[in-house]
Amino acid sequence: GRHGSNPRSFPLCYQYISIWLINTLLTKNMSTLATTNSFEPSLKSNARLVYRQFRANVISELSISCSEIIDQYGLLFFLLSELQWAALPGITTLDAAGNAEIAAGYDIITPLVQPGNNNAVALEIYKNQRDERKIVKKAINDVTKKFINSLPPDDVSFLSDRGGMLGMMAVTLEQLFAHTEQKYATLNSSDFDKIFDNLKKPKASTQEYSDLAEVHRNLHLILAGANQVSTEYLKTQHFMHALKEDPAGKYATEIFIKNFPAIPDRTFDDLVDTVLIHAPTYVPTTALLGYTNAMATSSVSTVAAVTTKLDEAGLAALIAAHQKELAAMKRKNGTASTPAAEKNRGSTTPKHAAMKYCHKHGFQHSHIGSDCLVMVNNPQQYNATHLAAKDPTSPAGGNAAVKN
Repeated sequence: GRHGSNPRSFPLCYQYISIWLINTLLTKNMSTLATTNSFEPSLKSNARLVYRQFRANVISELSISCSEIIDQYGLLFFLLSELQWAALPGITTLDAAGNAEIAAGYDIITPLVQPGNNNAVALEIYKNQRDERKIVKKAINDVTKKFINSLPPDDVSFLSDRGGMLGMMAVTLEQLFAHTEQKYATLNSSDFDKIFDNLKKPKASTQEYSDLAEVHRNLHLILAGANQVSTEYLKTQHFMHALKEDPAGKYATEIFIKNFPAIPDRTFDDLVDTVLIHAPTYVPTTALLGYTNAMATSSVSTVAAVTTKLDEAGLAALIAAHQKELAAMKRKNGTASTPAAEKNRGSTTPKHAAMKYCHKHGFQHSHIGSDCLVMVNNPQQYNATHLAAKDPTSPAGGNAAVKN
């Protein structure tokens, strides 16, 4: 089998290798496998969409596992097929005659024979080889369990049937990897639909802009792995669409468009850089007024910007913007555009307070001073103070009559 040769067996010429060096190797942590019970992301949901990352994590972890013992690609020999193993850099070389020679993997099958003589060095080498092999076998067993725990239940059921009465005990790492490669490495049409839906998904209020960018980058890589490389135009369009409902993000994208007016000059990385720089500086125009949706449409960094101290000009501009938004909201909601009447501070009765006051015509139900045609058309006699009068005393001489 593939595991029947042992390139790490020690010929007699190595018998003078220092015993302390071998013991040092064995005292190290021989396995760098993580202690989690499954690989992340697992294949239990959206398997094809996460398979690229899953495969990368598996290969990365196995390539360094037991690397103190197996100095070439760790446990990868036990995961890959013969063709995949031969394709790794440095595994296939040419001999003097130009023939390809494939480096053998670590041997865990060929029995180790204990030396029959009393040679202390040979006996120590045998013990070290035996102990190393135990460590490698345990590491293979651990990572196999971890791989199985990452699979959906239907995969475990299918592979168990193939193993007969031994079930998953008879399934090797190589078989597990071949199964997932065949089933999950190729995307289907529904996968592409999910990818583009996720690219257009609006940014969540609690989501950081850097996290959103990383989500998009991962989706770009999945598409590229399926030979569907996204153009920079589509990448920027999808990211800007995701920020369409986020005020700070939209503000930053407007700056990006101004900085890169020509579409061919726009790149995803430039867009992300612009958003990360400018979105946190955005000052919302709704949060200070206590609108019910202010927090829902502002990111954490945006809300933090509210506390920034403004100078006189900045505060005046912010108030003007608030007044404009309030007027627009009143028009949209159909509420009164006139300010509510001030509380009566004098001796006016509640009956008077419920009526309208005009400096010219007194208390009545018709109009207020600013709507009085007589005073408006006679600016020489009536000024802004008369038009804004709320009672007969301010300014003095107002009509005190009450007309029901």
